[in-house]
Amino acid sequence: LKLASAPRAALVAAGGPRRPPRPLFRRRGGASGMAVANLPRNFRQILQVARHTKCDSISLGQLLRNTRSDSDSLIRAGRWLQGQLPVRFARRIEDFIQLPHVVVSNPQINSVLHTYLETFDAVSSFRDISTVEHVDEFRELITSHISKHGEGTRLIAEGYSQIRRNFPDISLDDFLHDLFTTRIATRILMENFSIMHTPQEGYVGVVRKGMKPLTIVQGLANDLTRLTRNIYGCSPKIEYRGNLDCTLDYIPRHVSYMLQEILKNALRATTERHRFRGSHEDLPTVAVELQKGDVHVIIKISDHGGGMPKQMQKEAWQYGWSTARDEDPGNNGSDPAQFLGGGDVQALKTELAGFGFGLPLTRLHAQYFGGDVFMQALPGHGTDMYILLTHLKEGSASTEIEDAATILETKRKTSF
Repeated sequence: LKLASAPRAALVAAGGPRRPPRPLFRRRGGASGMAVANLPRNFRQILQVARHTKCDSISLGQLLRNTRSDSDSLIRAGRWLQGQLPVRFARRIEDFIQLPHVVVSNPQINSVLHTYLETFDAVSSFRDISTVEHVDEFRELITSHISKHGEGTRLIAEGYSQIRRNFPDISLDDFLHDLFTTRIATRILMENFSIMHTPQEGYVGVVRKGMKPLTIVQGLANDLTRLTRNIYGCSPKIEYRGNLDCTLDYIPRHVSYMLQEILKNALRATTERHRFRGSHEDLPTVAVELQKGDVHVIIKISDHGGGMPKQMQKEAWQYGWSTARDEDPGNNGSDPAQFLGGGDVQALKTELAGFGFGLPLTRLHAQYFGGDVFMQALPGHGTDMYILLTHLKEGSASTEIEDAATILETKRKTSF
C-alpha cells in the first residue's frame, strides 16, 4: 500500500499546523511508527472521528429486536450503521498507524490496513440515507466490503508470522486482541444489516434458532479428515458421544470457526504422534462429546496427540504460537500429498496447522458472548479441549449484556 502524503500547502490551507505536532501518534514497542509522509491523505479526519465521535453501545438483544424488514426499520438501521461503522474503523486505523514501522510496512498487514481505510472512506462518503432505495444501495456497499475483509484474519496471521521470524521480540497480543474483538463486532453488525432485508426461516438476524452443533461438526469432519489424509496419508476417525441431538440458538459461522480450529489441532497432533507406531488403520480416534446444560452447550474434543507441558499450555494462548514444524510429513522422504493429488504438501500442512492464531481466536469467539474455552492437557497422552457456548435465546441474559467490543470502545478516551 502506498499511502499518499498530504501536500504541505494543502495542510496549511486547511488550517493545519505548518509543522506536524510531535509526536503525531503514541509509539508502540519503542520503534518508530508510520512516517508522516506516508500517512493516509485523510488521517486528520480519521483522528477526528476516532477521538471525538461516540461509539454507541448496543447489545445483541437490541440488535435482534430491531432486525425487521419493514421500510422504517431498514432506514433506521442503515442510518445507525452509517454513523457507527466509521468510528469503529477509525479507531482500528489509528491503532494500525501507531504500530512499529516494521509491522505496518509488512505487505500482508499493510493490505489489511488498506482495506480498513477503503471501508472507512466508502461508508463515510455515502449519501445520507432517507429512502429504501438508499438502503438498498448501502446494503450492496456493506455486502461488498464484508467480502473485502474476508481474508483479513489470514493476512494478519501470515504477516505476523513473517515479522516474528525476523523480529522474535515483537509481541502484538494487545493490539491483536483489540483488533479481533472489534472485528467480530463489526462483522456481526454488517452481516446482520446485509441479511435483514430478506429474513431467513429459522433465523433472527445472524442467529440460528435451534442450531445443531453435531451437524456442523460432521460437515467439518469430512473436510478435515480428507485434508489430514492428503498431508500424512492417513487420518484418525472421529467418534461422536453424548447428547448428539442437543441444540442452541447461536451464530453458525462462529461455531464452525471454533470447531474447525480445535479439530484441526486434534487431528494433526494425533496423526503426528501415532502414524509410525503401527498400521494407519490403528490410529486412535478423536472424540467429540456434546452435552447441554442450563446456560451452555459444552463441546469436548479429545485427542491422543501427546498433550503438552504446563508452561507450553500457557504459551498456546498467545497469538502466533504453534507446535507446527517445517518437516516433511512423509516417511523416508515420501510426499503422500503428491501421490494423493493433494498438491504442495507444505501448503497443505500450513492450511491444517495455520499460523498459531486458532486457539486464541477460538477462545475470543467463545468469550465474546459469555462462553469460554478450556484446555486439559495430559503430558505424554493427549489433550481435552472444552468449548462452552452460551445460549443466545432471545430475551436471555446473555443477549442483553454489553458485548466485548462495546466495553473495549467505551474504555477509550474520546478526547486527547
